[in-house]
Amino acid sequence: MKTVMKKWTYSTTCLLIWALLCSVKLYAASSHDALFEVLLDANSHPYFQQPLDSSEQAKLKKLYQLNENQLLWFSSEHPVKTINQLLELYAAAPTQGLNSDDYAYQYLKSKWLNIQQSNPDFYQFAVFDTALSLTFIRYLKDLHYGRVAAKLQGFRLDPKKNIDLASAIYGAIQIGALDSLVADLEPQLKPYQQLKTALVKYRRLAQQFKQPLHFALKESLHPGDWSSEVSKLRLHLNALSTPIGQAIEPSIDSNNVYTEDLVIKVKALQTQHGQLNDGIIGKQTLATLNTPFEHRVEQIELAMERLRWISVPRQSPFILVNIPAFQLWAFNTEEHNLSDPLTMRVIVGKAKNRIKPYEKESKKKALQTPIFTAKLSYLVFNPYWNIPESILLQEILPLLEQDPDYLQKNNMEIVSRFAHDAPVYALNETNIQRLYNKQLHLRQRPGRKNALGHIKFIFPNNHNIYLHDTPARSLFKRSKRDFSHGCIRVENPNILAEFVLSNQSEWNATKIKQTMRSNKPSIVDVKQKIPVLIFYSTALPSPAGIAFYPDIYDHDSALTVALDQRSKIFATVQTPLLVAF
Repeated sequence: MKTVMKKWTYSTTCLLIWALLCSVKLYAASSHDALFEVLLDANSHPYFQQPLDSSEQAKLKKLYQLNENQLLWFSSEHPVKTINQLLELYAAAPTQGLNSDDYAYQYLKSKWLNIQQSNPDFYQFAVFDTALSLTFIRYLKDLHYGRVAAKLQGFRLDPKKNIDLASAIYGAIQIGALDSLVADLEPQLKPYQQLKTALVKYRRLAQQFKQPLHFALKESLHPGDWSSEVSKLRLHLNALSTPIGQAIEPSIDSNNVYTEDLVIKVKALQTQHGQLNDGIIGKQTLATLNTPFEHRVEQIELAMERLRWISVPRQSPFILVNIPAFQLWAFNTEEHNLSDPLTMRVIVGKAKNRIKPYEKESKKKALQTPIFTAKLSYLVFNPYWNIPESILLQEILPLLEQDPDYLQKNNMEIVSRFAHDAPVYALNETNIQRLYNKQLHLRQRPGRKNALGHIKFIFPNNHNIYLHDTPARSLFKRSKRDFSHGCIRVENPNILAEFVLSNQSEWNATKIKQTMRSNKPSIVDVKQKIPVLIFYSTALPSPAGIAFYPDIYDHDSALTVALDQRSKIFATVQTPLLVAF
């Protein structure tokens, strides 16, 4: 009976809309054109207080020009079905990590109901029709390019190719293919799709645990230990492992011993989050367990937003560094799938809590690794370390004042310029004073003490950032690896060199190792330039599941503020003024 009533109501609505549309055709065509001219030339829409930007206005104008300045959504073959479909897309925006309120979902839904239950004039049709178009332009732009510009967040990424959204929307409405258009424009990256799936899971967990579980361990919990927190731990781990669509069963096991079955799950959790997987619940693992699921939802949404910014190169190979993960991936497949790449640990620029309290705020940011894209063009075996002026003045020279032999002990030399053939100056007081005066430069010769190790990977950029070897191997054993001045140290430079030079037959693993041991500087061009993406995301898929990382540079906080401010702007709607034509 309900199905019959639903079909009858839908059919009645369609007939009513058809009758109303017939009635509005009694208006003179010139009146319609004049109305659309006013609506499309205005820099704001009657429904919304936020002015249109120039790009939105241009797209809106073009869309209606394609339809000869006539009603767009109401002129489709099945207007009621098409409009309902669009509103359903807005309702489902959270599945894409978007906010339904940004597209005035509730407001448009109420306006749509009013139109179906009243006798609207052409102006009301036109205002509603253009509101649907404007919000759909915003929805598709947000879905494909992101809600906030990457550049405004300090991400210097290659821009995505421009898409003619007006033509795409017009074509999709004509053939009833809104869902296909949305599917085409959402990011096709496999990590994005994996995050989209994970978002469903973590939203369910956040709903299930509205009152987050909190583990109050005063000291580390080792396998076999007893704790009253173990029952909560079992519930937490069971919830994480419950498949989507299956009910989360409450724990009925009252055993408070940290048994082997739980240890195995904790080790898996530690592996998933890039931690030492020893099964011991110490400070780091405890912090992971005490992170509310609602925060994980936010991390996934922010990760999806950032993935919308990426224009992933189609060709292989491709290198990705994710700063909060302290990890590098090198891909040789078109899919850029995180399940089977070359991977290694990296050391990145210092987070704020690594900087001494008395140091300036500008330096705190200067030591962070920037986010950008570039192309790996050449390798330098056994490089000189050309010491940056900031490090020379703030670190090296103060050490020299404490130890007059510091430069000799660390294999450093004074030069007039940074070049392999640059003349070397004597280490005397006169030349050292010229270092203070910024008239000469300091570099470190190749060798086992060289800060860049035996190889560096150059992808020319404005930040003077590169990948390189390091003699400080022990730091790779740390789980939190932000110790550099901004450049990125790699755990296995010889293996990365094999990857980079894999298409150059004259190079193999043996030759690479021999060249690295020679201590003789040499440059090797990369014939096939390799795209490099230095990225920042606190949530990304891994073979063990979705991995979550600390927000070491506070970029998540900044993006959250920007998105919240944007949503507040788009949330303001107003009652449209009546206009007579």
